[in-house]
Amino acid sequence: MRSPLVGTRPGGDRIAAAALDEAVAINDFIYLSTGTSNSHLVVTSEGNVVVNTGMGFEAPRHQRLFRTVSDGPLRYIILTQGHVDHVGGVDCFKEAGTEVIAHRNNAACQEDDERIENFRRMRSFVFFPKVIEEAVKAMTEDPESFVQSKPKPTVFVDDEYAFELGGVRFELFSVPGGETVDSLCVWLPEHRIAFTGNQFGALFPHFPNFYTIRGDRYRYVLPYLDSLDRVLKLEPEILVTGHFEPIRGREMIKAELERLRDAVRYVHDATVAGMNEGKDARTLMREIRLPEHLETGEG
Repeated sequence: MRSPLVGTRPGGDRIAAAALDEAVAINDFIYLSTGTSNSHLVVTSEGNVVVNTGMGFEAPRHQRLFRTVSDGPLRYIILTQGHVDHVGGVDCFKEAGTEVIAHRNNAACQEDDERIENFRRMRSFVFFPKVIEEAVKAMTEDPESFVQSKPKPTVFVDDEYAFELGGVRFELFSVPGGETVDSLCVWLPEHRIAFTGNQFGALFPHFPNFYTIRGDRYRYVLPYLDSLDRVLKLEPEILVTGHFEPIRGREMIKAELERLRDAVRYVHDATVAGMNEGKDARTLMREIRLPEHLETGEG
């Protein structure tokens, strides 16, 4: 049976630049501002935490929406990965004393993006024309305020890192494989909330892109499966992904993660078996089909 979430959550055509007029409350202390990748504000009694900052041209809107919720100091920015739609607004958000937390491989990921910047922009236009048009418009109308950050984190995570702020415990751990080699999961254990960014791909719970048509770096299946298992063992009650609204319900999240893990494992193992039998890629593409109980979306 196909995933029930696939038919109810928005598709890739709904990924758009930041445009909300007010932040969306996820609960009584976490707020969402949607964008090319969502930005989230966690409010505590001792200051605030922002998880991902969007593109540079989106950050002023994210910041404006969050300031209507809380004017407390920004103590931390957490980057769940080094892609441009996560790091671009760091300079806009950062205050005196703000720590920027990222995985040790964050710089390498940013360098990859910068190395083929024009190539990625040209190849991405067919998939994200409205987003790129918004960026160009912002740069043209107000070039001085348009800043696409290339931040240097101040706190690096190798495998695990934890801190507490205002009675809220934040646990960060490495989850590479899905989109980047520097992916982090942010876990709030007392509240059973996991921020996974785009760890599982842009359109959870669709089958992930281990290679994008637009030409990004290859991604890695076996580390992806290990990372998925790492989140699965947390048994989150709320899964906050990089796009659209969070997924709620422990059993729903568990079922979707298990289906995605088993579907990816099935295709991987069938591909490897076919390779070892001497079959070519086109033959494997025609022959390999997921069994009905593992069907996922192909967005």
